[in-house]
Amino acid sequence: MFGPVRFGLDFGTSNTSLAVNDGATTRVLPIDAVAGETMPTVLYIRRDGTPIVGRAAIDAYLEDNRTRGPLTREFQSLGILMQSSNPDHPIVEAHIYTDRSAPGRLFQALKTFLGAPLETRTNVFGNAKGLEELIALILVHVRNRAEELTGTAPDAITVGRPVKFIGGDEVEARATGRLRAAAELAGFRDVHFVAEPIAAAHAAEVGPGTSLVFDFGGGTLDLCVVRRYDRGGLAVLATAGGPIGGDRATELLIDDAVAPRLGSRAEWGSKRLRLPRYIVNALRDWHALSALNEKPLLEALDDLVRAGAPRRELAALRSAIELQLGYEIFQTTDATKIELSTVPAAILTYHHAEVDVDARVTRGRFEHLVRPMLDETATLVRRVTGDAGLEASEISAVVYTGGSSAIPAFRALMRELVPNAAARDAAAFTSVAAGLAMPGVDALVV
Repeated sequence: MFGPVRFGLDFGTSNTSLAVNDGATTRVLPIDAVAGETMPTVLYIRRDGTPIVGRAAIDAYLEDNRTRGPLTREFQSLGILMQSSNPDHPIVEAHIYTDRSAPGRLFQALKTFLGAPLETRTNVFGNAKGLEELIALILVHVRNRAEELTGTAPDAITVGRPVKFIGGDEVEARATGRLRAAAELAGFRDVHFVAEPIAAAHAAEVGPGTSLVFDFGGGTLDLCVVRRYDRGGLAVLATAGGPIGGDRATELLIDDAVAPRLGSRAEWGSKRLRLPRYIVNALRDWHALSALNEKPLLEALDDLVRAGAPRRELAALRSAIELQLGYEIFQTTDATKIELSTVPAAILTYHHAEVDVDARVTRGRFEHLVRPMLDETATLVRRVTGDAGLEASEISAVVYTGGSSAIPAFRALMRELVPNAAARDAAAFTSVAAGLAMPGVDALVV
């Protein structure tokens, strides 16, 4: 069925996709048995060490945590001896303060940590795992699915990467090195990298002229200016990228519509006391919210109620923490954000235990919340156009890809910034993978 094949992997902050080219056609593979072509970039490791990937990982995490109570923490040895930089101090055995009752650990947005300077390993039920090993578990699933679907276990892979990993040359080298190491651990022996918007430009069906690719995903916004010639050639004129992602917009909506129901704006007593800032900040970040699930903190919330804090909001907060509802709240809010791309107003509804949210959110309010992101986007677009040596009026088309590229406020901004450009939609979640799999993409550089 297949001749010589090329595989392209879009390992994204929120979603991952894989495409294959057999020399004649390119197709995206349904690597997620539940979700299909677009696999959530999520890893769940159960206490027995079983890794689960994609939509099945989300379902398993939610089911395992639906009825659990407060964390039970204890110090556990990591089996590592650590020597102090002070020679007068003794060698000590490393321990971690860990939850011994957790049914499993969920990992999401691992891509965002690729450039982090810390080399720490995380304890996964007694096994210390590095970031590369965690990502490799996801990529093993991808490689196995590729073999199931095509009969070929890929040795060579072209992997998408952001235009830039934020933080300079040192971060660039660290992030690409870690991603390469993860791919090699997963069994890929020949790993090439191509910037994601360049891959999307390669796959885009646009005519001759100058185009701007607007790749707006969960974690980053990546831009690419390309010129396509009459004979079909493609030249990359400039690229740019920044940490302007759709997940950030979802967090802003949580702050505005959900967090107040959990006490973020509550005041009580003559001194107008409020929740500690670290708790308020955790409401938008489900990882941080989960980490608050400790008996002393839950008891402290009860003490606040007895001291006059609003009972209803803090009961909701207690439920959200104790029942590990942060991920569900994020997913519900994200779905409402997506709905606002097609309707002027929507009801954000979430009911579980003591958490009761029925908030009317409008597109106008949402656009007000993301105004700083729009300003950052405008700066990035002007920069990449200038780097390409072009005036905005010379851009003939904007190619939109990435799940967040459908947000109307960003589309309106692009019409304002490049008024002569026609809008062209590429496949939101799979165009990058398709471009990565197509022959010739490796030769496209700025």
